Amino acid sequence: MSRYCLFRNILKLYLFIAYLYGFGLYSFPSYTHYMKNYPLIFAGVLMFASCTTKQPHITFTGNVPGLSDGTFLVTDSAGQSLAGQNITNGTFKIDTTIENNGYGSLTIQKTGEKANPVEVYLEPGQYTIEANVKKLDEYPNIKSSSAIQNDLTAYYTTQEKVIEKKMNSVFGQKEKLDMDKLKLEAFQSFIKQHPDSKAAAHLMLDLNYAKDAEAYNAIYNKLSADAKNSEEGKFIGNKLGVMMNLLPGATAPGIAGKTPDGKAFDQSQLNKKVYVLEFWKAGNQVSRLNHQDMVKSLMKNIDMNKVGFISISMDTKNDWWTKAIADDKLTWPQYSDLKGDESANAERWAITKIPTYYVLNGKWQVVQRDVDFGKLEAAINDYLSKR
Repeated sequence: MSRYCLFRNILKLYLFIAYLYGFGLYSFPSYTHYMKNYPLIFAGVLMFASCTTKQPHITFTGNVPGLSDGTFLVTDSAGQSLAGQNITNGTFKIDTTIENNGYGSLTIQKTGEKANPVEVYLEPGQYTIEANVKKLDEYPNIKSSSAIQNDLTAYYTTQEKVIEKKMNSVFGQKEKLDMDKLKLEAFQSFIKQHPDSKAAAHLMLDLNYAKDAEAYNAIYNKLSADAKNSEEGKFIGNKLGVMMNLLPGATAPGIAGKTPDGKAFDQSQLNKKVYVLEFWKAGNQVSRLNHQDMVKSLMKNIDMNKVGFISISMDTKNDWWTKAIADDKLTWPQYSDLKGDESANAERWAITKIPTYYVLNGKWQVVQRDVDFGKLEAAINDYLSKR
């Protein structure tokens, strides 16, 4: 019985006793008086018993041949343990109650080795799990009465097959793989086979859809109405809508906020052929280290007569922002509305990570978005060489 249900029963019992007291039944009156108030007593008993219904259960049955010293653990979305068991003979079975459906994690771990939690969807029903003791870092084969969990199994196993196939072609050198590209390929394959997947929007949240907005927008348009209308689906749809307006050649949005001395952004003052826009934060170490490289290296290797820099801070505290500007010796225009992640700039420019860099031309049109810092010099020189 849940704590909420127990509390509710105690409260009902208290009220029931109060009713009995009010009618004088606490002193066991005459049989006639008792029978007269029998309907009230019967109603009270039903009221008290109304919360004794059986709670929904979730059952995990697993088989990991060869695993004689390991553990099985399931946690909910809040990181709280839902079920766990030691594995001594390669099998396990756990039946437990579940109060709320939702995404969680599952771990099958050999004692002494690193755990590799995988995502699962938890709801009442049966979960049958098969895993390879030599590949516990891979997604197990999970079959379930949950349609969403079956979607997760299909997606993650598809992703692993795509990555493994590519690994074989580069002789196992994982560092040579473009993981974002491979995950996109896997997701495209998954959606083709499961166009009505209810988990599609949730899965897309963990993918780098900002890197190839066009490809992901094409996939998004193929999702079911249920997936698009979910909270996650609506969020991604809005993000992709903004990103589609930031493709190369599109006129870029304005900049919200002001400089430290109170001046607003004025596009008419632009006088360079190409601009680098930086979205950064004072407390972000990568941003600060990149500032050193900008000042000491990048700006010395390009034609500063043709290239301008503009920085937009995603900070919330003015003193942190201005101190970082001074400490990093940033001499180019700096803007911020000091609203942090709630900044209008985050929405306008589809900022999903800090730092983020854009390359724009002098007409304030997008040349490249989300450029890797190490590739900024090449992007700038490539644009200038063609004009």
